[in-house]
Amino acid sequence: MTALSFTQIEIDGFRGLRSLKLEGLGRVNILVGRNNSGKTSVLEALSILCQPQNPDEWVSMVRRRDFGGLDETIVQSLRWCFTHTGAFLDPEILFEAACQFKCYGSFPLRELNVTYSEFIGMPSPEELRFSRRRLRSDLSNAEPIRGAELTHDYLGTLGKQLTLFPDLEERTTTKTIRVFEDFYPSPLFFLHKKLPGYWLDSETLAPYSYQLNRAQLRSQSKQLFKNDSSVLALLKDFDADVEGISMASFSGNRAAIYIKHRKLGIAPLSVFGDAMRRAVLLAATLPSLKAGGILLIDEVEVGIHVGALANVFKWLVDAARTLEIQIFVTTHSLEALDAIISANAEPLEDDIVAFHLNQTEEATQSKRFSGELLHRLRFERGLDLR
Repeated sequence: MTALSFTQIEIDGFRGLRSLKLEGLGRVNILVGRNNSGKTSVLEALSILCQPQNPDEWVSMVRRRDFGGLDETIVQSLRWCFTHTGAFLDPEILFEAACQFKCYGSFPLRELNVTYSEFIGMPSPEELRFSRRRLRSDLSNAEPIRGAELTHDYLGTLGKQLTLFPDLEERTTTKTIRVFEDFYPSPLFFLHKKLPGYWLDSETLAPYSYQLNRAQLRSQSKQLFKNDSSVLALLKDFDADVEGISMASFSGNRAAIYIKHRKLGIAPLSVFGDAMRRAVLLAATLPSLKAGGILLIDEVEVGIHVGALANVFKWLVDAARTLEIQIFVTTHSLEALDAIISANAEPLEDDIVAFHLNQTEEATQSKRFSGELLHRLRFERGLDLR
């Protein structure tokens, strides 16, 4: 079994998380707690830690939270990723902040320090060229606009993993991204490559991801659905007439996912219920991750009927062990919590771990529950860990 990529993480200054330490991470990690306790923020921090060489992951991360475009600008979204003392009442203030991360495990990254600094200035011609929203006005006549720089300083023990520096025990590297209120350069502009050492295979599934064709096809593109009996058995739990699954484009337009159904024939995934779509997304995403990869699932119970939770989460936990993937999930559902805990056939093992988060004025507190204690608290004493 591959060693866990993360056995401990520490987060300070990211969103509302202050001096948070999660020790003794397991194969499957359940984050519980009240609203605004920081559960989703932990997943977002992990998505950043998995790709410290890719600062534009910050843009992807805030867009996942602001899926509906509620924030005015990308700069405004990024501001709130950092701990601050009050609201940004003065539009003339150029905000500066920083956050720190530490992690331990088989992933060689050890520290990541991120600084955020706003400025008033002009985008370069190259930034304009690769922007997603191109400014039509002449650059020479345009007014300076607000922007922000995100700088990553990261440190890790690479050893022989980086063949260009076989004798280097530690390496500190800096990466910077610039964004503007009106636009940000496309990720293609930065050309971040998956260099050896500081890049961990990861996927984030938001509560709405199962409704997005492109999210499932992106996972699907890495590894086509194969004749996996466990996946087909999972889908049959929701509909016994399911016979197979494939990706196709019958009209010659964009590809989509289709279900082979005994009664309906070849039917698009959209005609099936939320539970089926959620199961298909999980089935597509997990095999796309390499051994040691990280799967982050926010509100893991969304779209799945209570009656199907046990089968779905047993499949999820078994797949994580077989594929050697580490999973982090958040949940508000006691039924989902119980279903995941029940998937641990050997409660003495620490494969499945729960962390209860609580915000205080001084720090973000975490209480760990695992193994036999986790089973006993839930199924013998009926303690609500949420």
